[in-house]
Amino acid sequence: MVFRRKLAIGFLLFSFLQIGSCSRPNEAPLYQIRLNDWEGNPHSFSEYRGQVLVLDFWASWCEPCKKAVPVVEALRKDLAGKNAQVFGINTENDLTVPEIKKAAKDFGMDYPSFLDPEWKLVQLLKIEGQPALFVFSASGKRLHSQYGISEKDLPVLQGRIRNWLEAP
Repeated sequence: MVFRRKLAIGFLLFSFLQIGSCSRPNEAPLYQIRLNDWEGNPHSFSEYRGQVLVLDFWASWCEPCKKAVPVVEALRKDLAGKNAQVFGINTENDLTVPEIKKAAKDFGMDYPSFLDPEWKLVQLLKIEGQPALFVFSASGKRLHSQYGISEKDLPVLQGRIRNWLEAP
């Protein structure tokens, strides 16, 4: 009888600790990453839980990245007012923020960009090249990834993202 009572108390304590825990047991790994914006403010991708996320990985030295930006900009405009966010992810660790901002401006990038100089997100997603486009569901599940983005990809990407936005 004493053993059963101790076992029940232990189970209740364990359950309470699980419920009160800060991390969610089945939380998407994406939501555990924090990156800074250009002003140095930290952002966690968990802030965007419930929205489709489109992430464009880029670098200033990457000529194909420059060609990808207009496509990502078109996606951003298409998704305006919808349950989605588009972000650039700059992966450089050898440039200053003003240099990165200048490159983004030269590329024609109007969407916000986060800095990943330590490659936290790059390593998590096992990014193998740039430009890389990753799309995540409202629950943080990877839906799509591709390397190299061209204008011919736009209609297919727009259609897929619209479907993912409408999916339950």
